[in-house]
Amino acid sequence: MKLRRTCQEVTQLVLQSQEKPLGTLDKLALRFHWLACDGCQQFRQQHRLMRKALDRWRDYRDEG
Repeated sequence: MKLRRTCQEVTQLVLQSQEKPLGTLDKLALRFHWLACDGCQQFRQQHRLMRKALDRWRDYRDEG
């Protein structure tokens, strides 16, 4: 496994992390990439925001 990842690989890892836990090397690779790449940091934040909004919507929908 390589530690240096492309933006495309980082995006895939972020999306995969919702399905299954990432390994230590993958987590470390993400952290290093986010230090250098503002675009991927923004993607991560937007993904978190959308995930939270979707979870809140599901909770709201299930209450009614």
